[in-house]
Amino acid sequence: MNQNDAHLESASGRVDAPSTASLKAPPRHETRGHVAPAARGARTRAGFARLRRFRCLSLILLVTASTACFGQRQNDPRPVPLDPVEAAQEGRTLVDKLLTQRPAQNGTNTGRVKIRDSEGKEREIPVRFEVTSTSSNWVSRYETLPSAGGFGGQKLTIIHTGAQPNRYELSGPVAAGTSNLVARQLPPHEIMAPFADSDFWIADLGLEFLHWPKQRLLKKTMRHSKSCNVLESINPAPVPGGYARVVAWIMIESPYGIVHADAYDARGEVLKRFDPVNIEKIQGEYQLEEVEMRNRKTDSHTWIKFNLSDKAARELGQPAQPVTRP
Repeated sequence: MNQNDAHLESASGRVDAPSTASLKAPPRHETRGHVAPAARGARTRAGFARLRRFRCLSLILLVTASTACFGQRQNDPRPVPLDPVEAAQEGRTLVDKLLTQRPAQNGTNTGRVKIRDSEGKEREIPVRFEVTSTSSNWVSRYETLPSAGGFGGQKLTIIHTGAQPNRYELSGPVAAGTSNLVARQLPPHEIMAPFADSDFWIADLGLEFLHWPKQRLLKKTMRHSKSCNVLESINPAPVPGGYARVVAWIMIESPYGIVHADAYDARGEVLKRFDPVNIEKIQGEYQLEEVEMRNRKTDSHTWIKFNLSDKAARELGQPAQPVTRP
């Protein structure tokens, strides 16, 4: 692993430290900062239950990303190779389990898409997220909000119906400067394209790799101090410049959050990498604050940052703060 990769691995596991004012001083015979395993487990389970409602927002995971405090990557023991038949069966079972998950209730949230290009220039786009569930499917929406001199007014709707193919609908302004949106359904070859000119492609937001026919379990190992199934998904018909293969580290325990994913091109080279980044404690529970996509080909990064304070305010019956640019 080179220095850059080592840095990325470290960055993907950082969390905000709790305020020292809220912590009791530990007895002298105890190690400072030690948390009892039982307390840590209860705290993690509470965070999982809360994040299940916003499955589509963390992608990746892109579904529900892990809400445990991420540590440094551990040295993985050499895995025992799986029998090819067993690997395919376990891979399909895992994917079926993921595709049958649904959000427990409807919800909305706001945030920002922060983009840093290969020259280091940064820009931010305010965005709104929404998830709704029906008796037959569930829908996730990602809407960029107009901002002065920036990209805005685009809405992506993804309709999830279990193991059936996703349906993607993209809405954009009829003409520059207008607020009227026109929607069109996207064919499969158009979903390997950026959403709002970011490093998150439309296919990423829909977890399209879970719908590819060839799935197999590579191994069971540790990632970010969590026990994971490593799933390999093969694209039977990759478009030029798109994904040919995705390898995802998925938590073994419910809610099966994606804690890391690598996307490869047709030449077998890493094209993009996805990681949850920050976790924040809101109303006594840990919640996903940020996710990151790194494009190894263009050397660009995109972060999706969720406004957790707005979500907490709505749950307390208080008005949420408007989306503003810093």
